[in-house]
Amino acid sequence: MIQIEYIGEGAIGKLKEVVASFALKKIFLVTGTASYAASGAQQPVEDALFGLEVLHYTDFGALPVQEDIDKGIVAYNAFGPSLVIATGGGHVMDIAKAINYFAGKKPLIAIPTTAGSGSEATRFAVVYKDGLKTSLESPEILPAVAIVDPALAQSVPKKVALASGLDALAQSIESLWSLQASEESKGYAKAALELVWNNIIPAIEERDKEAIGQVMLGAHLAGKAINISKTTACHALSYGLTYRFGIPHGVAVAVFLPAIIRFNNVLLPEPSVTPEAVERLLSQLGIINLSQFGVKATDIPSLAAEVNLERLGNNPRVLTHADIVRLYTEIL
Repeated sequence: MIQIEYIGEGAIGKLKEVVASFALKKIFLVTGTASYAASGAQQPVEDALFGLEVLHYTDFGALPVQEDIDKGIVAYNAFGPSLVIATGGGHVMDIAKAINYFAGKKPLIAIPTTAGSGSEATRFAVVYKDGLKTSLESPEILPAVAIVDPALAQSVPKKVALASGLDALAQSIESLWSLQASEESKGYAKAALELVWNNIIPAIEERDKEAIGQVMLGAHLAGKAINISKTTACHALSYGLTYRFGIPHGVAVAVFLPAIIRFNNVLLPEPSVTPEAVERLLSQLGIINLSQFGVKATDIPSLAAEVNLERLGNNPRVLTHADIVRLYTEIL
C-alpha cells in the first residue's frame, strides 16, 4: 500500500478533507488523555469530525500491553467503525494499529504529536505480552494516511521530547547498518540522521520551534527507513529496560548507542556521529548509565535472557550471549 502523506506546518488542517475523501461515517478515535488537548490536536480533530459518529478511545496505559489492546478490540467491535484515527505518541499509534489489525483492518489516519517514534510511517505495532515485547508486522498495519504537523509537537514535556528524539536518532543509525537495509532505506536514514543529529539539542533543551520541526521530519524519515530495514541491537537490548524499569523507550534504546557503534565498528555517513560524540550528547541530556534508573548487576542475567532475537538478527555483527552480558555490564 502506498501511504498518503501531509507534512509540514498546518498539515493538520488537511484532516477534514482527508476524512471526507473516505466518505465513511463511523470513526474510532484513539488518543492520549492530557496530551490530546495539550498538543493542540483536539480542536482541529473535533472540527474535522463534526457531525460524524465517533467513539473516542483512551482506555490504555503508557505501554501497548496486550490486555489494553484486548479491551480496545471489544470496544471497537461493539462500535463497528469504518475509519480509525490515531493521534498521539508512539504508544498511541501502537495501540490503535494493533486494535485495528486484530479487529477490522479499516483505513487508519495517523497523526503524531511527538517528534520521535515514526510509527505513523511503519507497518509494525509493538505489543507487550506477559512482560515480553512482540512486534506485529503486516502491510495492513501501515496507516493509509500520515499527517505530520510540527505544531502538534511544540508543547510536549521535555522528558517526552527527549525520549522521542533519541528514539529517532537510534532508528536512523540502526537502519543504516541493518542487514535488511536497501539503498532506499539508507537514503531515508541518512537524511533522518542529519536532521535529528543537528537539531536534537535545540529541540529538547531550548524547545526551538524550527528545530522541533526538523526532528519531527527526521523521525518520520527514520520511520520510513526502519519500515524497510527494521531495527537492530540497540532496540533488541532495550525492551526489558522499558517494561521492567519504566525507562522511556527512546532512552532505553539510546543508552546502548555508543557501545553498539563501537561493537559494530561501522562508519556512519554523518562523520561527527562517533561513539564519543553520542556519549557527550547523552551526558548533556542527563543520561549517564543504567544504574541511574535502578538497574543492578543482579538484573543483567534476566535482561540478557529476554533480548529480542528478531531485532538482534538484523545487526551486522553477531552478538553472543557473552557479548550481550558484557554490553549491559559496560553501561551499568
